[in-house]
Formats: sequence, structure tokens, C-alpha cells
Amino acid sequence: MTAIRTVLGDIAPDDLGVTLCHEHLFTNPPRWAREQDNDMVLDKVDAAIGEVADFDGLGGGALIEMTTEDYGRNAAGLLAVAEASRVHIVSASGYQKGIYYPDTVAIESVDEISRRFVTDVTVGIDGTSARAGVIKFGTCRTDEIREDERKVQQAVARAHLATGAPISTHCQAGTLGTLQANGFADLGVDPARVLIGHLDRNLDYGYLREVAQTGVWLGFDHWTKPKYPSDELRVSYIEQLFSEGYTQVMVSGDLGRPSYQPHHGGTPGFAGLLKQIRERLTAEIAETVFLTNPREFFAFNPTETAA
Repeated sequence: MTAIRTVLGDIAPDDLGVTLCHEHLFTNPPRWAREQDNDMVLDKVDAAIGEVADFDGLGGGALIEMTTEDYGRNAAGLLAVAEASRVHIVSASGYQKGIYYPDTVAIESVDEISRRFVTDVTVGIDGTSARAGVIKFGTCRTDEIREDERKVQQAVARAHLATGAPISTHCQAGTLGTLQANGFADLGVDPARVLIGHLDRNLDYGYLREVAQTGVWLGFDHWTKPKYPSDELRVSYIEQLFSEGYTQVMVSGDLGRPSYQPHHGGTPGFAGLLKQIRERLTAEIAETVFLTNPREFFAFNPTETAA
């Protein structure tokens, strides 16, 4: 039987509900990054509970929380939010991208890194009872995958093959999606178990079709951000993809800054995000990207084996 692994335990896929596929409730990147940008830290449990309550109030069912260890994951905080809400919280293992990697990546073997990710999925995160339900991989450049990132990609692939947990990625500025997809295929990962993130940062239809043709899922997860392509353009690209049969699409906002969340003083928040996306998509496409696709992609048959 397949299940979706939330921080409070496994649930049936049909219980997931309306899902945002790539979000952040807590973040705390390395000091050097915080010194360069003062809009990067989410560390207030009460604010996170408020954001999730607003999302619940508009019919939200689940958040896939993509903060990893190297970007300040807060397992205890996620448990507190999940226990205070009806919204399901799925946490991520893996690493964010090369510039944030811990120093241990340079000296550990692929197997050692993979075992850490397997432990997150099968035992618990950071000494808590919360288990990860997705494994993250990311790239930090727009022209190539760094060597340390290739090492982590191998570890992510091994952890996926050992546990069954799906893989979700970060593509810097939406680039290198095809390279990420082909890299996982070369490592023995079924493309249908990989979600390539942030592709709507790079709205070139030929590129999107190329990524889709690899068989992976497409993440349109930067809605509502004026500094990036417009939401109307996102809608047109999604409609074109659907018209050609490429329906493996999921949506989100990647609202990982205080300035994006009302309970931290920003906008639009998860509720506002959900409202704005729903207003723009047809009912049929909205049901597919919010409900049907997430419950298919994030479900897996846990194997609980060691790496």
C-alpha cells in the first residue's frame, strides 16, 4: 500500500487534499547568506501556525515543506505546526544546493551522505519523531552542475532507491532541468519519481517541452512574485503543456521569505497564493495540479531499508 509520509505519520494519498508542492515554514540559511540579505529567516512558530491556519481556512490540505538541513530545517517547529492544524506537513531530506552545503559533504562518501537521508525518511529528522516524505536535490549555477552537487545527486538517488521517497529539486533560475532529469535517469531513478522545481523562472516553451519529454514532473512554483514572469504567462504555458498531453505539473509559490508571509509582515501568504492561482486556472486544471498530481507523486511504498 502506498502512503504519503507527513511529519505526524503516514496518510492515505486520498487524504492529502489541496497541496502546494514547494513551500517553506522555517528557514535559517548560513550566516554569510543572512548577512547579505536580511529577508531570509523564518523562525517564528506562532507565525507559521497562523499562516497554515489561513491556508486551511481557504481549503488548503497540505504543504510540502522543502527546507533542508543546510538551509535551517526545524523539525520541532514543523511538528508544532502540524499538531496545531488540520493541514498535512511533509518535510524534506536532502540538501538545498551547493553554496549552502555543510563542510561534511567534502569529506563524506556518497554512501555516508545517503545514509543520512535514509535516516531522515525511515527513522526521524534531527532526533525527532518527524520523518521526511520527500528528498531534495538542487543546483546553484545556471551553466553546469558542480562536482559536489553531482556527489549529492548520487546520494539522493541512492536514498530514493532505498526508501521509495520521491525526489524534488531546486533549479537555479529554472535552468538545468534537463540535466537534472537525465542525471537521475542515469542513476537508475524512474523519471516519474522526480519533480523538477522552479521551471517557471525560465518560461521558454521549447525548454519546458524538452524537460517534460524526459518523463519528470514540472514544478511551476513561483506564482505571485512580480520580479519574475507574470502569473498570466504561467497560465498560458500550463494550458499549452496540457493541450499537448504534458499534464505532470504541480504548483506552489516558494514563499520562503518573511516578506512573502502576512504573519511575518509580508504578502501574499499561502492562503493568498492559493486564491490567486485558483482565480487564474480552469477548474479542470486546478483539480489536476492541486489534487490529482500531488497525491500521485508524493505517494510511495516505504521500504525502510538501509542505504
